[in-house]
Amino acid sequence: MLEGMKWILFTGTWRLTDARVEHDVRAMAKEVIQRGDGIITGGATGVDYFAMTEALAHDSSGKSLKVFLPTNLENYIHDYRTNWCKPPVTTQSIDALDVCLRKLQAARPEHLFALPYDGDITQQHYNLRHNDEVAHSDEVYAFQANDSTGTQDTIDKARAAGLPIALHKQYSIAE
Repeated sequence: MLEGMKWILFTGTWRLTDARVEHDVRAMAKEVIQRGDGIITGGATGVDYFAMTEALAHDSSGKSLKVFLPTNLENYIHDYRTNWCKPPVTTQSIDALDVCLRKLQAARPEHLFALPYDGDITQQHYNLRHNDEVAHSDEVYAFQANDSTGTQDTIDKARAAGLPIALHKQYSIAE
C-alpha cells in the first residue's frame, strides 16, 4: 500500500445497471482516484467495470486499482461467456470487461489477484472472492440494485470485519 493511501472496495450490481448507477459509480471512482486513494473490485461487469475503467482512465499505470477474481483470468472470462452471457449481459460487455482486465494485467500484473482454482466456478467461489476483497480494503462503497444478494454478502462480510460502509446507494431497476 502506498503511504497514506486508502483502498476503497467498490461493490455492486454486475448484471442490472442503468445510467444512474453508472454515473454514481464513475463519479465516486473519479473522486477516489483524484484524492490519491485506490479502488478494489471483484472484476465483474456493471459496477466493477465502471469503477475499473474510470480508475484506469485517471491512472493508466494501474497503481490505484486492485482486482480480485474467483479464478485465473482466462477461466473467469470463459465462465462469463459460458454461463453469464444472457440479457442484460452481452458479448460486447464481456469483451469490454476482458479488455479492461487485460489492460490491468499488462500494466500491473501484481494487482490482478486470482483464487488458486481453475475448475467450474460456483457461487461459493464468487463469495470466497468477497473475503479477499474485504481483507484488502479500508472501507466500502456499495451500489446495490434490487437487494442484490452478492452485494449484500460483501456488505455483511465488511461489517463483520469492522470496515466502514462509507457509501451505500440502493437502486430499484426493472428486470
